[in-house]
Amino acid sequence: MTERDTVAALKRLAGAKPEFRLSELLEDPGKGQSLERLAGEIRPHLDGLGLTLRPAGDDYVISRRPADGPFTVSDIGQLRQLAFFRDPGVPDYIQQLVESYIGRKTGKAPDDPVVLDRMANAILAQKSQYWKERQVSYRKAYPVLGYLAYHAPVYLVQFEHIFWQLIGQGLAKPHMRILDVGTGPGVVPLAVIDLLGRIGSGSAEIYAVERSEEHFEAYNALVPAAAEAQGNAVQVHKPIRGDIGALAARDLPDRIDLIVFSNVLNELRHLDIEGRADLVAALADRLAPDGTIVVVEPADLANSTAMRQTVRAIANRGLTIHSPCSFIWGTACNPERCWTFEQKGDIRPTRLMERLAGGANAYRFTNVDIKYSSALLRKDKKTQQAYRVPPGAKFARFSHLNRHRDKKINVVAALMSGNLGNNRTKVYKICDGTPADPVYAVVPATLRGTNRDALEGLAYGDIVRLYGVLVRFNRDHDAYNLVVLPGTRIEPVGCPGGAGGGTERV
Repeated sequence: MTERDTVAALKRLAGAKPEFRLSELLEDPGKGQSLERLAGEIRPHLDGLGLTLRPAGDDYVISRRPADGPFTVSDIGQLRQLAFFRDPGVPDYIQQLVESYIGRKTGKAPDDPVVLDRMANAILAQKSQYWKERQVSYRKAYPVLGYLAYHAPVYLVQFEHIFWQLIGQGLAKPHMRILDVGTGPGVVPLAVIDLLGRIGSGSAEIYAVERSEEHFEAYNALVPAAAEAQGNAVQVHKPIRGDIGALAARDLPDRIDLIVFSNVLNELRHLDIEGRADLVAALADRLAPDGTIVVVEPADLANSTAMRQTVRAIANRGLTIHSPCSFIWGTACNPERCWTFEQKGDIRPTRLMERLAGGANAYRFTNVDIKYSSALLRKDKKTQQAYRVPPGAKFARFSHLNRHRDKKINVVAALMSGNLGNNRTKVYKICDGTPADPVYAVVPATLRGTNRDALEGLAYGDIVRLYGVLVRFNRDHDAYNLVVLPGTRIEPVGCPGGAGGGTERV
């Protein structure tokens, strides 16, 4: 059968069936034709025909691609999710699934003292390995059970925040094909299942990759059951067992809408920044043309700065940083000292966490605060902020701050943190894409008036103009402070009288 004949047969089957097997295209199965070769032959034609291809055991499944369009959430759905974020916690049905899995795995009740003691020891060992920057091993049962008790609750709510951000920024579709790379026990899929179930709209197909046998077992016990409990709006495909560094393109579905690397890249300690960027860029080949990559890492200095460097390296391989970074001067940044992260409201402790914290040193087993560093990358050049500093506008670049020490200047930058100070002296990380040294907007404790709270209402990544800030150099931290004064004018980009793209002279 010629390629032309194969494409014609593909069109006929697609017109007759919403889904079918690639083997149905074989002219003569008895001749032992290679399905892998046939898949490679038809891939260039899939986009034009509105079809998708995914592995299914020894075969492949071909499906019609759902019509793309904006993913809209009903008013009721929005109210439900925002109410969840006001008092976040792991839903009871997921807690029950975790507790049942622990019971089946150990043969004892989840509150059995021996089980709790072994989980506690596993948690302490993981925390020690983490702070010593050693790779955490999940080859045995109790490290995974400890992960489910201590880390998973925060990571689950954390990814709900990220997925909600994707929806709010118009990056989600009514039907999402999601690949979670290094899924562990399935925290990211559980977050997607929970959020879509709560808002009552949207659907997804979940693909996942994991190398740990223990994580793999936990995933299969938790994720399909959660999807069923929430009405099967999320189709869970059998996870792929393997090392993400050894994945071949043929092992993965095509036209993925969202690829997630959640707390994964930092664990690839055998790879340097360039090696991690190569891995992500290679898997980006499976993205849909309007697909998104999410990279999430812990908020500590080492992992956060390494993540920013990795994201910059990925962008150098042809992808676009969508957010939170804004390149308002049209230049590439130097992320070597870029320590930025987001913080969300604390979660409620799970029942399991409370049991673990019931003895001595309870603080060691209570993990409720959400802090993370993240970035979104795109294939289609789309960015969150399109603003660029107009030619001739009199704003100082952060890379030139050494010329303006102890002077009042005008700057424009993106807000890259919440308040890092306290209720008296407020400190915000800001960036314009050019600095060699970190830059902070500082609201002194003595400042009164409207400027005191002017930065409080801005979101992470929002762009703001600051007119008349005082430049101070902090020798102890090798950083610049831009001090907000009583006469400073603070103007978010897009506010009345300050639309982006203007040609103001100041």
